[in-house]
Amino acid sequence: MKITLLSIYPDIASFGVRTISSVLKREGHSVDLIFLTKEFWEKFEEKTLDDVVNLTEKSDLVGISLMSNFWDNAIQLTQKIKQHYDIPVLWGGTHPTVRPDECLEHADMVCISESEQPLVELTRKMTKGENYFDIKGMGFKSNGKIINNGHGPLPGSKDSMFKHLNEIPHQDYDWNDHYILKGHDIVKMDTETLNDQNRTYMTMPTRGCPFACTFCVNSEFLKMYPHQKPIRMRTVDNIIEELKIVKNSMPFVKNILFNDDAFFLMPLKTIKDFSKKYKEHIKMPLMITGATPSTLSKTKLSVLVEAGLIEMRMGIQTLAEKSKKLYKRPHSNKQIMEAVKIINKYKSEVKIRYDFILESPWDTEDNTIETLRFIAEMPTPYNLNLFSLVFFPGTDLYTRAKKEGIIKNDIEDIYRKHYGDESLKKSYLTSLFYLFHDYGSVGASLPISLMYFLTNKKKWLLPVKKLIVTILKIYHKFLRRKFRTKAKILKIKGKIFASKKYGFETGF
Repeated sequence: MKITLLSIYPDIASFGVRTISSVLKREGHSVDLIFLTKEFWEKFEEKTLDDVVNLTEKSDLVGISLMSNFWDNAIQLTQKIKQHYDIPVLWGGTHPTVRPDECLEHADMVCISESEQPLVELTRKMTKGENYFDIKGMGFKSNGKIINNGHGPLPGSKDSMFKHLNEIPHQDYDWNDHYILKGHDIVKMDTETLNDQNRTYMTMPTRGCPFACTFCVNSEFLKMYPHQKPIRMRTVDNIIEELKIVKNSMPFVKNILFNDDAFFLMPLKTIKDFSKKYKEHIKMPLMITGATPSTLSKTKLSVLVEAGLIEMRMGIQTLAEKSKKLYKRPHSNKQIMEAVKIINKYKSEVKIRYDFILESPWDTEDNTIETLRFIAEMPTPYNLNLFSLVFFPGTDLYTRAKKEGIIKNDIEDIYRKHYGDESLKKSYLTSLFYLFHDYGSVGASLPISLMYFLTNKKKWLLPVKKLIVTILKIYHKFLRRKFRTKAKILKIKGKIFASKKYGFETGF
């Protein structure tokens, strides 16, 4: 079969699409990957759509991966393809998983949950001309009727054809049959493009998350698979094997990123084994997401720093007790501060980013102030990732917001809303989060007494507080210039340090 997979995300990492491509190629199919690197609010130009039509002309199946906020982009592509061909268009990803029937109003097929096994079964049956409308983990539109077969077994479970994650082939980086959007044109991928865009190689040693945070679709996965272990792990040797291939065949890659939801849930013994082999065989700067205050430990972190960890990201979300209960965040503020202090001990080696969610309709001014005052006590340096709360379908918060009338229209209020800081309302209290980010990123801290004054609720003080914030922003520009000069010196020292300790050069 000839299959074309479309990635409609802003970068070319696309772990899911690349993994599916490898699985299908192992089945003997010809697979093209097209990376349509647009932000979700940007519509595709007609020239781009015409190129998609030309590239999919001989395809037997077209697949599109999407999250909820790429809804419009997926519809635009599907409609354009359907205008020209009678090719089945399949949607996969988080949105079709939680909203399969809605997606089947536009797509011919959907994958529900992780897609490796359903797509293997689908393509085998399509090749043989057999009926495929009974495949678990898929939904179909047939003669105007919707067939929803529910979710199938997860890879890495005993009921799956993939009993262990090791059985899934590594990501497809064979750029000979890959294409990418440049301007409005879709062009053939080449090493120059990869060199420009792919200096960081992203992969996932684990899948799953044990936390049922009410803002995250992982909570829906936990409901779908109540008897499945929430974390599935690849073996250390399998991870190292993948990274050896990357190191030997992709010289433009300078960093490795593990983009897991809960990486630090790995047992200490496994992390020690990984770190030893990573330092011995890979020797590249390592970045890790998926840290939580309750799973991070000093021993785990020290071992990873020794292996070459240079950057990590930890979800805090809120420090207000009421908001933590709302989000089902199980970490106490004491745990959070202990984790922050552990990370800060490695501030000269590891750059840290902390995630925070703002603009919850259930947050009071007191809740926000509670978070701000806690941040004032956190040791610097740090960077803050600020996110606007979005009620993604399948989450508990979506159900509550819908029930309370906060969501009037899913498409306008959710699918077209950005969760990044671009969509945050620039209120006075929000500006203080940015102030923390600005000062924390250059290693400067603001006096706690000053922050208590800036978060004083007396309205008549607001003009004075705004003036102080303005002065602080001006002073930060001076600090930033000073920091850049210092950073150049530290970078030179860092390269010397890294070359001696890890055998590589780091940008930090």
